Amino acid sequence: MITNKDAVFELAKQYHPDTGIYISGNCQTDLLGVALTDNSTLSFTFSDVLAKKAELEAAEPMRQLRIKRNQLLQQSDWMAVADRTMTQAQIDYRQALRDLPATADPQLDENGQLTNVTWPSL
Repeated sequence: MITNKDAVFELAKQYHPDTGIYISGNCQTDLLGVALTDNSTLSFTFSDVLAKKAELEAAEPMRQLRIKRNQLLQQSDWMAVADRTMTQAQIDYRQALRDLPATADPQLDENGQLTNVTWPSL
């Protein structure tokens, strides 16, 4: 689950990449508990936080898909070692994994679990 704090951290990296950030509140209604370690002024507003949170929430299903896809590719790397010839099924499987971000429409259920993805199999 993406929180307002997550959005604050992302905005801080974007607008204040060379400065640390301190958060003493939960950032649910304002930015009163947010301070930069160099005491400079924040370059974003609470409205920016809400917009960034919505952006992060929209991107989360694809982020999770890529994590799982990368794990499956890593688990099948043994198939593609130089001293071994992959079968066509193995080639097709790995290609289908690489194609998933372009072909899938991932979603998250009420528990934050990835759904609506048909994972390739051997």
